[in-house]
Amino acid sequence: MKRFAVLLDQRQDATPVAGRIEANLAHRSRSRPAGQDDHGIRMWQTGNSTVRSSGHLILVGDFALTDLADLRSSLGAGPDTDSADLVLAAWLRWGEDAPDHLNGAFAFILWDRRSRCLTAVRDRFGIHPLAYALTPTGAVLASELSSVRAGLEDMPDINPVWVADFLSGQSTDMQATAWAGILRLPPGHLMVIGQDSHPTLRAWYRLQSSTPPDVKDAGPALRAALSHATRQACADGPTATMLSGGLDSSTLSLMSVEHLGATDARPSLSLRYHDPAMDEGRYIDDVLQAAGDRLSPVFLPGETADDDLFDFDGMFERHDQPVFAPGLDRNHRLHRAARDLGCNAVLDGHGGDEVIGGTFHDIALLAQGRQWPQALRLAAQHARFTGVPVANTVAMLLAAKGRRGFGRLGRGILGLLDRDALVASNWTSLVHPDLIRDTDMIQRQRDLNTPAPRDRHLPRSLQLHVALMAGPMSATAFEVLHGVARAEGIETRYPFYDHRVAELCIWQPAAAKVNQGRPRALLRDATRGLLPEAIRLRGDKADFMPGFWSALRRDPHGRLKALEGTLRGWVDPATLHADLECLKMSVEPEPQTAFRLWRALCLAAWLDRRVVRDPTVSRPSPLFVVSV
Repeated sequence: MKRFAVLLDQRQDATPVAGRIEANLAHRSRSRPAGQDDHGIRMWQTGNSTVRSSGHLILVGDFALTDLADLRSSLGAGPDTDSADLVLAAWLRWGEDAPDHLNGAFAFILWDRRSRCLTAVRDRFGIHPLAYALTPTGAVLASELSSVRAGLEDMPDINPVWVADFLSGQSTDMQATAWAGILRLPPGHLMVIGQDSHPTLRAWYRLQSSTPPDVKDAGPALRAALSHATRQACADGPTATMLSGGLDSSTLSLMSVEHLGATDARPSLSLRYHDPAMDEGRYIDDVLQAAGDRLSPVFLPGETADDDLFDFDGMFERHDQPVFAPGLDRNHRLHRAARDLGCNAVLDGHGGDEVIGGTFHDIALLAQGRQWPQALRLAAQHARFTGVPVANTVAMLLAAKGRRGFGRLGRGILGLLDRDALVASNWTSLVHPDLIRDTDMIQRQRDLNTPAPRDRHLPRSLQLHVALMAGPMSATAFEVLHGVARAEGIETRYPFYDHRVAELCIWQPAAAKVNQGRPRALLRDATRGLLPEAIRLRGDKADFMPGFWSALRRDPHGRLKALEGTLRGWVDPATLHADLECLKMSVEPEPQTAFRLWRALCLAAWLDRRVVRDPTVSRPSPLFVVSV
């Protein structure tokens, strides 16, 4: 896993700033980074690699490219040419069109000695992170937030817009971070910083601009595209696969061994639980049996100790801001096991839900389009398949009609039948009312859900699918997962997020995505004959909420007791108090309550670590004083 950073500074002596960045990279990578200076620009690269150059170009970056044989052929490169040199060759040939010719995950920065311009590029879906900050004397860019922060003269303030979004669970800004002035380069974008230090940002890839695939039967086409993506993800060194027993991981595990030699076996990493309600052993065994001897099982304990679950210091060390991802210790265990087995990469089924699509929203879209008979039939089939009561499903369908009439009736029924679903719709409830107002939170969410004028001709189902797959929440999830894997020296591969798989799925009609009422019907059709039927047609998932709820109730470090004082001015005190009372009184899990409390815990721990607060201030303001 390669870390990198670039400092563009017009001052004659930027040595102190450069020293802080280099020290940060050395601390993060546990090795001294390779560096190169070029008259006002300094570049660093870690990961047993060097800063690369070719002609007038200098390059640093983090690469997990696929389809390397095709790229080498296009460029006339030798069979041993690595990813960094291929990117340099691609840029020399195609210039800013080079990213269109790259597949896989990547984030890189190029310095052009001739034009004195800096160009930063991030892959289509933001699998690899890239952050930056503009300064009075130039800019600092890096693969991690902490490296950017190290290049700033002063500790940045807290970004209240980001905090409001974090507390609501509804991210609205692809670029925002918890630190004011530190931004993410959006996925599928490149940024050019010229000699005047003024940045120019443009999208080089838009999922909704892809060409509709010319296929009549999506099942075989999806199977071929996903099989190719999986094979390419395993092509660069020893690769293990995660195997949870679910639809996504089982698909990738079996596809990953389709082309193995007769005597080869791929490590499959599985978590096993003492609690039968959480353990997926019967499905894991089905996959192992279907694979024969081509999967080599490695079983790890699934339960997470309280100290690991509430390890906020470790979280901030990896991510430098709060993240909503309880249970990341399980990922660490899996990546650590892969590393110990000598693997450099792990196949991960993350993204299967988002990419394949086929949720209840697709049925609701048919109802909104006045295709009520088809929508009602699919809703009833969906209820039977998933085990959700038919009354709930019909109520959800009515609620999707809008604010009045049938929509109001549906929400009323839903409130009587499913309180948690009704509470989930009140997404602003944890955020302090003043913070909602000051950050224009409601309008920002409306703007996010309003299609751009150039996209209004697209089907509504496609617009929603793209928003789910390539929106701010997706990029944030990739950054969290990348940080966990990087901490263990592992590259995580996501075949579902191969752009050819994604482009095939988004253009399918809504009815095809929920064929026979089955969620994710496209993948179920594509894996017929590959997956054991018990997995291909399963309609449930393991429920980890009871264990999480119990851990919150134990509150081993007493953090919950101090929340109301720590978060004054950030959260709505009435909601927080009600959630704490619910946690204390209810043995049965309330998922939305648990999620709000976890976000509150993460934010409080980060504030305690990062800021000293003036107790006379009743709400977020510039009077927050940042500690050094």
